[in-house]
Amino acid sequence: MDITHLPSNEHIVVRHVSVGQPLQWLKLGWQDLKRAPADSMFYGAAFVLMGYLLNMYFSYAPEYMITLAALFLLAGPFMAIGLYDISRQLEAFNGGRVRLAHSMAAWRSNMPGFSLYAVLLAVMVFGWFRVSLLMFALFYETSVPTLDSLVTNAFTQENLTFLIAWFGTGFLFAAAVFSLSVCAIPMLLDKEVDTITAMVMSVQAVYHNLLTMLVWAAIIVALTAIGFATQFVGLILVTPLIGLSSWHAYRALITYEH
Repeated sequence: MDITHLPSNEHIVVRHVSVGQPLQWLKLGWQDLKRAPADSMFYGAAFVLMGYLLNMYFSYAPEYMITLAALFLLAGPFMAIGLYDISRQLEAFNGGRVRLAHSMAAWRSNMPGFSLYAVLLAVMVFGWFRVSLLMFALFYETSVPTLDSLVTNAFTQENLTFLIAWFGTGFLFAAAVFSLSVCAIPMLLDKEVDTITAMVMSVQAVYHNLLTMLVWAAIIVALTAIGFATQFVGLILVTPLIGLSSWHAYRALITYEH
């Protein structure tokens, strides 16, 4: 059990949870979605719109299309602050009517913390963007194949080597962002805590519940893939479910003691 200190003399305690807990988080997230469907799906619709815009502008430039698609996984936790706040409101009001406007401005509750996190996330996203484009340039010196060609010929030697390298590198970036944010963003919303403390505790929560968090990460990736596979339409339900469930993951993993 790991403990650190908050300015309010509270102690942050990392709990150890069972590997089956992610299913319980999904159940609680689904209950929140049913209790505030319109507010939750407002955020889902924003992700759907992002998907269509991404597809519209980058369908003929896979080096940008695939790179920006990965940003759904990288930037998702920060963009889901409003969804965390919806679950928080439902929790505080015992199921009363939530306020969408409140959730949209939830980041104001800890502006210094969220601002620094946004800067750090932007650095990581920019780093991923540059590395991804560099890999395209290294593997395809003359011309970049279209997305359809890349998928159709995925098992040719050149494309397969590229995809292994690209997904391997993307996994490292995504794992870093996941570890730093899975509890940090909800914590910044929930408490007046600084960004570094929140990130450190998030990493500790992942480290001490590694198998459980691997399962949770796999569920997030699978649900996101389903959203993409449905021509982005499924994101209207998938992204709110992930965001709302993530709040309950935070509640299960982190507690506070005086």
